[in-house]
Amino acid sequence: MGLLTIDIARARLEATQAEVHNLYVTEDQSVLLYRASYPAHVGHIRSLPALFVTMCVSGGGPMRQSTSLQLIEAEIAPGDIGLVPPNSKGAGEWPEISVITLGIAIESVSESFGDDWPQKLKRETFSKVFRDPLVESTLMSVGHTQAGDISDATLFHAAHMVTHQLLDQPFEPVAKSGEAFPLSGASLNRVKQLLAKNLDRHVTVEEMAATAGISRHHFSRRFKAATGQSPHQFAIHGKLEHAAHLLAEEENASVLSIAQKVGYCNPAQFAKLFRRQFGLSPRSWRSRMPK
Repeated sequence: MGLLTIDIARARLEATQAEVHNLYVTEDQSVLLYRASYPAHVGHIRSLPALFVTMCVSGGGPMRQSTSLQLIEAEIAPGDIGLVPPNSKGAGEWPEISVITLGIAIESVSESFGDDWPQKLKRETFSKVFRDPLVESTLMSVGHTQAGDISDATLFHAAHMVTHQLLDQPFEPVAKSGEAFPLSGASLNRVKQLLAKNLDRHVTVEEMAATAGISRHHFSRRFKAATGQSPHQFAIHGKLEHAAHLLAEEENASVLSIAQKVGYCNPAQFAKLFRRQFGLSPRSWRSRMPK
């Protein structure tokens, strides 16, 4: 069952006086993405069979969201993320704000994570606004891509990544005095570039630490504080993201050849890790991509 056509989605957004910067709906209407700016407003939350993930990118202030399923009262700022669960009914008050929103149909989530996925949704994502580096980077990446340059495969990929993070991954608590503080943006970018240039092999933590310019021990703690994942987990995540892209783009390439391109000579190990991240085998993932 689809969500909304692009015309209906645009009309509903504009009815709230939103300025729509970017709007995309996949062909099967299972994933909706938009970037929009709102004036301060009060409005109803429409009931739709989908999980909506919204991130503030600019503006902010006091907000209130009251539905049959949740009550959130918070000061929202750029980087903060909030959810609207499926089939919510209610209303809210929002400040002047610009957001990126990803809507994912219930059927799409259930196919990968089972029908009991709402029970797996972490309470810290459900009951308040929160922050998560991986969700933020994913939404920023797709949210600033022009509609003509984005594909259904990219949106399906983003939806799986975000849902996986919200359901399965623990959030890193806010650092307190004496705890590790996050790796700087410049150091983190250098490590990301190192990993991106060496997808065909397994980069060691020692190599990453040397690139960041700090000791291995401090690097691991600070890297996790910045990303929510250990360096090893983050590297695997990136490899599998790239593999998912190759599966969609290189239709005639074998799964084994794609596994080798991201450093895995054992196809069984690759398939196990791929299923753990995306909820589907590599072959099943490829079969779902639009032709």
